[in-house]
Amino acid sequence: MLVLLLSILLVAGICFYRYRCKQNNSRLQKQFNQVIGLRQLIHLLRFHRRQTHQLLSNLQVSAQDKMSLNESQAIQALMRTLINQAELAHKPMYRILMKRITLLLGEWPRYSLQRNQMSHGKAIRHVMYLIDDTITQGLLYAEKDPQFKHYQTIWPIVLNVIDSLSRFRYAIENYRPERVSAHQRELVLHASIIHRRLDQINQLSHHAPPTLALDKLRAEFDLIPLQDKNLSQNKELLYQYSLKLSDTIYLLFDMVLIGIAEEISVNLPPIPTENVQNTVIRLNTN
Repeated sequence: MLVLLLSILLVAGICFYRYRCKQNNSRLQKQFNQVIGLRQLIHLLRFHRRQTHQLLSNLQVSAQDKMSLNESQAIQALMRTLINQAELAHKPMYRILMKRITLLLGEWPRYSLQRNQMSHGKAIRHVMYLIDDTITQGLLYAEKDPQFKHYQTIWPIVLNVIDSLSRFRYAIENYRPERVSAHQRELVLHASIIHRRLDQINQLSHHAPPTLALDKLRAEFDLIPLQDKNLSQNKELLYQYSLKLSDTIYLLFDMVLIGIAEEISVNLPPIPTENVQNTVIRLNTN
């Protein structure tokens, strides 16, 4: 009788464990699907920022042209989908983000270049916090302690390098020919910090482009003639370089997400970035 009772308890324990694992994996899968949707939103916001930056830089563009960006409709549609799919506890943060993005999409034609960059940056950072919250809660709920600790090591570095890129872009907008030496030192400082943090993420990530690619990215910055007083040329070169830095940051972050998904056996849909493989190729060939 005792043996039978122990057998029943053992079978019940195994069934409960399997049920719990299935529930955890199902919730993790849903959360990572939401993370991929948020990465798609970041991709659209970054592309929208590039498009609007170009339009705001071109004084010949009409107001009608400025309002006819397809990305705006895609962003709004994706936001509605993400709000519907979000867990109940997260919905208020999504609604706040929706208000911020709606304001941005309607007001950007009246922004300066600097405010446009800053407003898009704030929206993107909000999305990054939603990604962080979703991943953190998912790993903790599923008791994935090794992956949680690894992610918590990388996340602050990712956030810091995004902030450093914002400072780098702010320095570009404030670049003045009468203060070449001071601005050169500031730009070099921010670029050095960004490169160092990219190296840190690269070393911690299980999936990353070769270190040589980051070395070539650093070498490209050294070729920009910061000492010249050609303001428009230098600003354009620096801005284009900042786009490559941005691509690299999100490429590395995507590699972090892929590594975590593989370790916890989650089926990760294709990450909708500018194209990870093309970015790696570009970094290796530049």
